Amino acid sequence: MSKRKERCGPVLGGGTGTEPEPPQPLVTREPSVSLLRWDRGPTTTVPTDRRRTEPVSLATLEKDCFVIPAHALDRFLPDGVPLPVPPPTPEKGMTTKTAQNSLSILEIADPKLCILAHLMSPLEPIEPILESPLAKPLIRQKAAAGELLNEVAQANTAVGGMLLANMEKNAEFPFISYYVINTTQTDPLLFYNNMRCASLNKFDPKTIRYSAAHTLDLYSEVAMICRPPFNDLAGGPKKSHTPTTGFIISVYKVFEGDDGERFERNWLYWTGARMLYRHLPHTVGLRKIALHKSVAAHGDKMYLLVCECANLMDDLSGAAMLVTALRARLCGYTGLYRPIQTF
Repeated sequence: MSKRKERCGPVLGGGTGTEPEPPQPLVTREPSVSLLRWDRGPTTTVPTDRRRTEPVSLATLEKDCFVIPAHALDRFLPDGVPLPVPPPTPEKGMTTKTAQNSLSILEIADPKLCILAHLMSPLEPIEPILESPLAKPLIRQKAAAGELLNEVAQANTAVGGMLLANMEKNAEFPFISYYVINTTQTDPLLFYNNMRCASLNKFDPKTIRYSAAHTLDLYSEVAMICRPPFNDLAGGPKKSHTPTTGFIISVYKVFEGDDGERFERNWLYWTGARMLYRHLPHTVGLRKIALHKSVAAHGDKMYLLVCECANLMDDLSGAAMLVTALRARLCGYTGLYRPIQTF
């Protein structure tokens, strides 16, 4: 497992309205280092559009935006979106306004976060013949996963976490545990090793007489589409949750070496993010669509697309129809989840 690289991320403005349009990308959240590697000249302001004033903070941003870490900009800025050009200098003269420099860019602080996701397959009895018809392995799995989440909350090694339950029967991943780690406070690799050991002990087949597949990976949040109002990007999941909050989560796995630049720059299409952004009913209250990529240096690569909706439970049928369309592509796994425990 390679050491997680420092991230910073961009934000850009996008259009909102009755017919949502793809958001305008933001480019960097690293305030001290220029993302595009040009020298910073004198801090002069050049008005390019009198009808628009640039936002000064996330609190005043009123448009949908991309948030892209600086280290991932070259690979996850969507294909076809040009990189902004440096501002004009007296030596180089004024440049003509084009699509390249008409993007709104806001630099925000690097939250220095890492994600650990624990995907759990259904429990299966070791001795099916002796399995009681009254046994409820799903309830037992839910209780064990909840105990693990409580242990992490009490240890205070993660800034936030949640246990997600699939809302469909016979799901491939009935439960997903999601932890947010502050890399300045907790070593992600140490957290991963401790969680792996704790999970193996909690779900030991010799003890519970059931077996299941457990997939634990550390992830970097490489791109995000956000919709205002913006909450604290460095906070835990509990801060933004309501009783109607729900998630559409897609899981993808590619072979080592297949995660090329061209592949990743088209992430809006193969992940289904573009379809979700354009066609999710407004009533579900889309908050953000975040793409996570596993940080392992070797082996197959995992991608998680996490779509958070504030009112998903109020219009579950509308979201379910879109999930059916995503599954028709026969690409990855997509499920509807609701948080049943958070900290």
